[in-house]
Amino acid sequence: MPANRARAAAATGPPQAGPVATPPTVPLWWALLASAAGLAGAAALGSSFGLLPSPPPLTAPTAALTRYAAGHHHAMLAAAWLAGTGTLLQVIFVLALVHLAGARAALAGRIATVACAAVLGVSLVYDVMLISIAQSAALGGRQATTALVAYGLFAAVEHVFLVAPPLLLPLGLILLRAPVLPRVFAWLAVILGAAVPVLGLAGLFTVTANNNGPAGTAINALVAAQGLWIIAAAVTLPLRRPPAAAPPAHIGSTGRAAQGVRTLSAQPPVPRPAPGSGRLRAGQAGGTAGSLRA
Repeated sequence: MPANRARAAAATGPPQAGPVATPPTVPLWWALLASAAGLAGAAALGSSFGLLPSPPPLTAPTAALTRYAAGHHHAMLAAAWLAGTGTLLQVIFVLALVHLAGARAALAGRIATVACAAVLGVSLVYDVMLISIAQSAALGGRQATTALVAYGLFAAVEHVFLVAPPLLLPLGLILLRAPVLPRVFAWLAVILGAAVPVLGLAGLFTVTANNNGPAGTAINALVAAQGLWIIAAAVTLPLRRPPAAAPPAHIGSTGRAAQGVRTLSAQPPVPRPAPGSGRLRAGQAGGTAGSLRA
């Protein structure tokens, strides 16, 4: 019985490993569209920050805020559109990277999706406040009070960008396990994403309105670094070629050895001589030789 089990195990061979999940392959034009979304999003978001002149302090009287909004009405509306559109395009680029990594159904992929939704929601609230300031100041009269309230909320929403779930942290963890981008991009994303909640907490207690002070400077530098990461990743993505797929385990040397065992075990067993048959054949051979000598 043990010999039969050993032969059966040799015939079936060692258990083969299941297929390893690999990132899905996409056409080059698909990667180009994703990169275009990332580049356009970074450009639009950066333009929205640079388009607006420095706003008045929160302690400024209503008349000063009204003059500022009336003098930059079109610029404020354009900045709101650029901020919302740029954030949406960057979210599309991040989701494209998650898709390319094959991690949409994984926990990190779901967290990245939630972070994308949170960042986009905060951006839309930011745009609502900016549009409200511009429109209320243009209407004048009692609407000037609405502009003043919206300006206070606008300054508060700036802090929420760093309170929302960090977008690059789950993305960096995903990229560490998938060769979508060079590994340095994954580590930079993890570092930048981990710095977001730390600076967000520090900014709540130290940063004044409009990101003034040392902590505000650090926050602005972090936002700029995230934008540069998006730009560099968008440029690198179309140039990145997926690595050649490794051969399955049963094709390698171990698999060939297992196939050889199965081939040998499939051959019919050689019949063993019955006891005493060797001596009988030796006696017959000796009798034959004696008859020939005679």
